[in-house]
Amino acid sequence: MTEPKYIYKLNSVIKQLKDEDLVPALFLMEMDKEFNIFYGFNRELDKKLMRNFNQIINSSKELNEIRKTILNYYSTQDQKYIDDFTGEVEDLNFQLPNRGKDILKYQSNPRLLAFALNYYNVQFRYEDNIINKINNPFYKFLFIIYCHPIYSQRTTDLNRIEDRFSGIINSHPIHFQKNDTIDFYIWAKNYMDDNDKYDSKVYTPITNEEYRTTVNIIFDKLFDENKDIYAALKEKLSNAWYQKKYRQKNKGKKAHHYVLQKNTLIALESLASKRKLTHEKIIENLINEHYVKECADPNSGDSLY
Repeated sequence: MTEPKYIYKLNSVIKQLKDEDLVPALFLMEMDKEFNIFYGFNRELDKKLMRNFNQIINSSKELNEIRKTILNYYSTQDQKYIDDFTGEVEDLNFQLPNRGKDILKYQSNPRLLAFALNYYNVQFRYEDNIINKINNPFYKFLFIIYCHPIYSQRTTDLNRIEDRFSGIINSHPIHFQKNDTIDFYIWAKNYMDDNDKYDSKVYTPITNEEYRTTVNIIFDKLFDENKDIYAALKEKLSNAWYQKKYRQKNKGKKAHHYVLQKNTLIALESLASKRKLTHEKIIENLINEHYVKECADPNSGDSLY
């Protein structure tokens, strides 16, 4: 029977942990269960340990549920195991360099969190793919920066992530300022889902704001990885959306047909291609331009004729 003072100490140590510290604490518990020893966080990931860890963390809706999981397990263990575990938990400050970083901003900013996960995912080795079995994005992020054998041991990656993300946000707070509507974001997400190369299907937004965030997340990644692809897709989406809205706006309107000479028709097609507009819009713009120049009062804008 474990003496109450050991349970009390365990309970006190676990309660003092921040919620985000519970991820490495759970990982320590799984080390203890699997190997009966605690090894450094710089050791390679063990598949069986990770499967057990993933099962527990994926069943935790809130991080603070892990406290009860740890307490329930160690309450049935010998005093020595409790003492060893609490000692390891108290040493987390010295084992994890990233504990000094502002981690909660990743939880509150889904664009920053997604950008960080994309950064790490690009660098993952084959054996790291088991980390992607962690369902909750923030839990996955915490595991990477606190428990991964490489990324838990250095702060340079988070510094690089924050610098690169800051550069994107400064130049593109949102990527589609002219089309910043919920209708556009829902349509754009579905449009990109038809092409696997954009990796948009991995995101499953539900609310209107999630659709807006998702499209911006995808374009954060594109801008960071390949600015040419970013610019091409952005232009493609903007033009396709304009055409869609134009057709909706003019649906049911009577069409006007003009007989144009061949050279004039070629010129019209060239203008439409250059400006990425329909023939009708080019004609409309040209008429309006010449009306303003030749038929309108320059001060009032009223017709002179």
